Amino acid sequence: MVSVLRSSLVFAELLRLRARPQDLPARDGVVVGSVLAVFGASMLAVHEIYTPGRAVGRVLVDVLLEAGFVLGVLRVTGRPERFRQTFSALCGTGAILVLLTWPLVDIVVQRPPGSALAGIALLLLLAIYGWSALVIGHILRYALDLSLGRAVLLALAYVLVSSLLGDALVPPPMGMTP
Repeated sequence: MVSVLRSSLVFAELLRLRARPQDLPARDGVVVGSVLAVFGASMLAVHEIYTPGRAVGRVLVDVLLEAGFVLGVLRVTGRPERFRQTFSALCGTGAILVLLTWPLVDIVVQRPPGSALAGIALLLLLAIYGWSALVIGHILRYALDLSLGRAVLLALAYVLVSSLLGDALVPPPMGMTP
């Protein structure tokens, strides 16, 4: 229980750019808990967009793409031993960010496009997506020993490519984007 609380505090500090992925324990339990958290949070966020079966498929694709990306960049840079902490950091912070976006996605999907509330929700979503790219960059900076600028560029490239691949593999319904 203490380990779960300690890891949760590290995730919060990662979101504030005050912790490093190396601050998380390199344990399988942390990885599994982080993956389950991001999977569950993501299912909540996409339930209005996808049917249940397609939602599971899309979230699974997203998690597998992230795992493949992390493993790939860590192997290329000669740091595969950092996988557990890096992947846990990305999944754990991702779960929190998804929970923040979930009600905003519901507002955007359920309100007419010209609605003031939908417009505000969309602006907040964009701000959270921007912060998310910064958090991913922050995590990659320490995992790969890069400058923050290069790590954020890598994070933006990853987010763009994984979104395109995810949409190609499990397309959203016509006229809808997650």
